[in-house]
Amino acid sequence: MKQELGKVIEVFIPQEYKNNKLIDVMDIKNIGFKVMTDNGIKEIIQEQNEFNSNIMKNDTVLTTEQTISNKKFIDIELYEVSNE
Repeated sequence: MKQELGKVIEVFIPQEYKNNKLIDVMDIKNIGFKVMTDNGIKEIIQEQNEFNSNIMKNDTVLTTEQTISNKKFIDIELYEVSNE
């Protein structure tokens, strides 16, 4: 597992195709992020949920990369600094 902090530089709705036809943007369930890290720009596309729908441009995020059963997964979550 590899975790890395980054800054969101773009939030976008990715294009999706079904039966070789472009799906209307209102029917797309995925959300995409371009995140600037120390190792370059990462593009992350996930199904939209209550956690990643709160991530905005310029937010600091934590990305987690891991391989499970030979399949690569990348998770993204909002990183909030505690001021205690």
